[in-house]
Amino acid sequence: MVTTEELNLPLIDPTIKGQILDTGVISFSFAPQIVFGYGCLNRIGFLSLFLKAKNAFIVTDAEIEKLGFPDKVQRYLEKSGIQSSIFNEVEPNPKEETVIKAAEKFKSSGSDIVIAIGGGSVMDAAKVIRLIARQGGKPSDYDATKSTIMAVHEQLPHQISIPTTSGTGSEVSIVAMVTSEKNKVTILGYPLISTIALIDPQLTMSCPPKLTAYCGMDALTHAIEAFVSLRVNPVADMFSLQAISIIYQNLKKSYSDGKDVIARVNMALASAIAGMAFNQKSVGLVHACSHQLSSQCNLPHGLANAIMLPHVLKINKKVVAPKYAIMATAFGISPQNNSSDNEIADKFILEIEKLNKDIGIPPRLSECGVKVSDIEVMAQNAIKDIAALTNPLQPITKELVESVYRTAL
Repeated sequence: MVTTEELNLPLIDPTIKGQILDTGVISFSFAPQIVFGYGCLNRIGFLSLFLKAKNAFIVTDAEIEKLGFPDKVQRYLEKSGIQSSIFNEVEPNPKEETVIKAAEKFKSSGSDIVIAIGGGSVMDAAKVIRLIARQGGKPSDYDATKSTIMAVHEQLPHQISIPTTSGTGSEVSIVAMVTSEKNKVTILGYPLISTIALIDPQLTMSCPPKLTAYCGMDALTHAIEAFVSLRVNPVADMFSLQAISIIYQNLKKSYSDGKDVIARVNMALASAIAGMAFNQKSVGLVHACSHQLSSQCNLPHGLANAIMLPHVLKINKKVVAPKYAIMATAFGISPQNNSSDNEIADKFILEIEKLNKDIGIPPRLSECGVKVSDIEVMAQNAIKDIAALTNPLQPITKELVESVYRTAL
């Protein structure tokens, strides 16, 4: 349900920093096409033919290649008469130079489609590879946090994204993140979105517990931050609440028993649903802070989100406690004895802290090597991060961000 106050909020165009759209206007767009199912990787040949592909450029990383998934994709493509080559050099928090190198290889290979198989770093890298190959320049030229940016405007080659983790939502999002000289580069634009998201939960069965935890908390953060975002989108809110409920019921199961097929299927579904939610409403201060932790301190994105989430929830509570109370119902927390929204919100935050503990997330940034001396530069960059624009508590000042980092340290 949309309130009068929400209809009067200015809506921010995520593709142009600071541009304000008309108030009272809500936009819905839920591309890409999603093919979902246990074992559905065997559809890759058919789907590539559907897109009229003749030569595929497969983007992955060394660890995924060791699992044999890219080779399996190649065999399916070969049966469909499609040539392919593999680029396996994507690293966590992919570097600008890696993406540029891959874009050159993509162009020289004569490929007409990109197939990304891996986690969020791989899928993000693949999006930017297509962009650089088609429009030129380097990834940092398209940084959405800059006042003057190159626009993502051309139709890009097709991309089929095949996630091997459950959490990033990159398979359905219009966002790509790369790292340039220890700075996170955020690239936004609907042309970046995958043509098809091929989500086969079977590929997540080998995901180790630690990575399962990190990615699961990434998905939960997407859903929560989208729900409390300043942007208004009731359809996306339904996706957020559904994702929150599914993750709460299945993350601990998939963490403790990686062979639990039902839990893995549900987490893969929740990841995509949460991704569709934040695609419409963006995220908030958790992501603005975690982006800096990844680029400056090399923390895995999901881990950084998990640690920062309770601390940011506490400072945002003063303006969105009623929304926390709604999300608490997705955790199965029911009001008792006429509990206030603030009281229910506190229970919700405590439950998230307990979930973190249950899945092995360290409670403090200092346990991950973050130092007090890192905070000032991270805070300076966080306030410029585009994710901060839609945080419910405004304004986001350097002093506020520094205090959140110090509390989490």
